[in-house]
Amino acid sequence: MLLICAFVVLAAYYQANITQHLDYPREGEVSANYAKYVGQNVTISGTVAATDVGSFQLKGLYGTYTILSSEAVQRGDVVTVVGTLQPGHQLRAVAMFVSPWLLSELVYVRSFIALIVLVVLFFMSWRFDWRAFVIRPREKRRDRDQLSERKVE
Repeated sequence: MLLICAFVVLAAYYQANITQHLDYPREGEVSANYAKYVGQNVTISGTVAATDVGSFQLKGLYGTYTILSSEAVQRGDVVTVVGTLQPGHQLRAVAMFVSPWLLSELVYVRSFIALIVLVVLFFMSWRFDWRAFVIRPREKRRDRDQLSERKVE
């Protein structure tokens, strides 16, 4: 119980103080005061909405940005860009991390497979008692055999 309380306290501290420990402001801080961050390096994450020669449109949580970069991206890719913020919701990219849309979707496939495995493992040891509407441990085969032998005698 102590570990759970410690985890909750640390998670709350992290959430409250994350912006103080970042190398660059994120989109939330930028959208709150755009003019303050013009000319500074910021981090914007989002999904590629459209591509053009030498730039692409990145749809973030708080708006759409024009990213000035010759990096090859495709519509639907998930991108994190560190770059210099310019007027008119433009960002000149300094560094980028591009994750193809397929890799982003595979997270859900992997989670679904893990869910199936966990359900199978759970119901190998437990069963649902529909009469009492509770989950009960399964009887071990050895215990069932001993009970059936006693009933026969």
